[in-house]
Amino acid sequence: MNKVLQLKKKLAQLAILDATFEVFGSESHQYQFKPCLSSKDIQVFESRYNIKLPSEYKNFLLEIGNGGAGPGYGLSGLSGIESEDVIPEKVYRDNYEILSKPFPLTEAWNDLDLIIKDNMDFVPNNNAYFDDKFIHGTLTITNYGCGIYGMLVITGEQSGKIWIDDRTNDNGIYPACLSFCHAFHDINSEDSYPNSNEEQPLSFYEWYEDWLNRSLEQIRQSSET
Repeated sequence: MNKVLQLKKKLAQLAILDATFEVFGSESHQYQFKPCLSSKDIQVFESRYNIKLPSEYKNFLLEIGNGGAGPGYGLSGLSGIESEDVIPEKVYRDNYEILSKPFPLTEAWNDLDLIIKDNMDFVPNNNAYFDDKFIHGTLTITNYGCGIYGMLVITGEQSGKIWIDDRTNDNGIYPACLSFCHAFHDINSEDSYPNSNEEQPLSFYEWYEDWLNRSLEQIRQSSET
């Protein structure tokens, strides 16, 4: 069974088992998806921003949906390209022009000195800690809440991997690895935002399937109590 079919099977199981939306964020998406994109839609997007979407994410858009059920409050998907009549630049919420620039990080980053600098400079609209250069080559694909965002790396050495932007909480930017996923799902964890420097970031499919597996386990354990 190929990976897309495996994901679809687990998604169907989770939607049936979690009819009351116990999994975090499930009330937002209710295990629904926006319509799939066509190959033409994706080609137009890639051409416009001079990029190539990672194959796993591209297959997801083509075969499962353009946003919907997923980690956090669900997958964001790409917007504004389903209709030829829509002018994407007027619809996109994200700063898509940064996509073609390579993602600069290979390990967890958190330069708190930049926050001190920002507080001392008092220069309007000049926030060094939140500079877009740290998220070049990424597409924000989920909102975990509390100012934490999941990003898919599009360009650079980490292409196809998931990273976490946790700068709102002064935790920097770090790989989405298994310890992060475990901490996020475990509300009793004392280390909700682990230093993920020693672990490899998950690929899109690994990240998404890990969410499915943990969510299924949560519902099964809940039904046994």
